[in-house]
Amino acid sequence: MTDVGARAGWYPDPERPGWQRYFDGAAWTEHRTPPPPLAPPGYGYPWPPPPPWKGAQFGRPRSGPGALATQGRRLGARALDALVLFPVLALFIVIAIILVAPHAGPIFPRVNTNSNAPVRTPGIVWIYLAVLACVLTTGLVMVVYEGVATAVYGRTLGKAWLHIRPIRTDGSPLGWGRSFGRIGIYWLSGFFGWLGLLDPLWCLWDANQQCLHDKVVGTLVINDLPAGQLLTNGSQRR
Repeated sequence: MTDVGARAGWYPDPERPGWQRYFDGAAWTEHRTPPPPLAPPGYGYPWPPPPPWKGAQFGRPRSGPGALATQGRRLGARALDALVLFPVLALFIVIAIILVAPHAGPIFPRVNTNSNAPVRTPGIVWIYLAVLACVLTTGLVMVVYEGVATAVYGRTLGKAWLHIRPIRTDGSPLGWGRSFGRIGIYWLSGFFGWLGLLDPLWCLWDANQQCLHDKVVGTLVINDLPAGQLLTNGSQRR
């Protein structure tokens, strides 16, 4: 199993009969799993034993560097990135107030009995429009920020602070397409109500701790690798 064109995956270990060993597409790794237990009485063969640990099917270790990042770290990194973008939202709100204030009259104006008088847009409408514009604009900034940061540096500030990073399921960096696709799907899911909440929470029960946007673009989030270790495509981690 040393052919350059061989697919990455679990194969019979040439050194330990009955064991499985992960081949990353170029060489054997040190990730091994013992022989599956015998099926309980009454079960037919073959019977699928449970995965040895989350991420094993992609060659991720059980824990430590390179293992799947915990759900707490993932959600924490998302919260930290939200704090990074909070000043941007605050700036947009200030700009919106400056632009909207001259047009906004009373929030709930009195009913005008004069049918010939011009109808003034209630102030509450301007407030709704200003808030909507600020949220949409901040969302677009988030897409650009996370897409560029992930494509160029491999992760956002929030993920860097918690020492985690997204990778493709084969272990290589995301690149520009997957970086923008991943955050773009996350942002667009927010327009579909409950789906926007379900997306980031999906990693809490997923077999490989993937969120829905991870599943669509084929990515995992792992703990940082040791300093100097190369990703599977030969790119130096940052």
